[in-house]
Amino acid sequence: MSHDVITPGRHRAGSAPRSSVARTVLTRVVPGGLLVVLVVTLAALVVVPRLLGWAPLTVLSGSMEPTIPTGSQVVVSRVDDVTSLEVGDVITVMPYPDNATLVTHRIIERTDSIGGPTFTTQGDANDVADPWELTETQIRGEVRYWVPGAGYVATLLSGHTKALGTLVIALSLFGYAALQVVSAVRERREGR
Repeated sequence: MSHDVITPGRHRAGSAPRSSVARTVLTRVVPGGLLVVLVVTLAALVVVPRLLGWAPLTVLSGSMEPTIPTGSQVVVSRVDDVTSLEVGDVITVMPYPDNATLVTHRIIERTDSIGGPTFTTQGDANDVADPWELTETQIRGEVRYWVPGAGYVATLLSGHTKALGTLVIALSLFGYAALQVVSAVRERREGR
């Protein structure tokens, strides 16, 4: 008399066992998705600004919410020609000459004159316009993009820690990629 023995490894031809599917999702898709998010964030906050000469800055207040949440990292490019700025652009300015505090707000009014344009700004969350009128010398840059929440991390890290963190992340990414290659080679050998 013969008995069929069913082991956990047996399954119908053409279908993968549930544990195999779950393992594949957990080891390839989830870490791969996290890897993609990490790489894109790192590129947006470190690589792109360095390549283009842009500056990442942390948003410390809620004056631009909900558009730019508190704790975001904005990436600002230098403005070579202030005449290119228009109402609706988001800019970073130093409103007071004796104070190095930077403010990132939206242009709500532009006035052209012989001496050049002047700008009035306002935070998206504010009910009134800012009390200053801005000239070319006060404009530090135009916001190109922002990454919500990244400013919190940037504020916690010193320059040395950021460089070390970038190195650790890069090495981790290369290590992860190497593990994936080794895993794929091992699977192919086992499949033969």
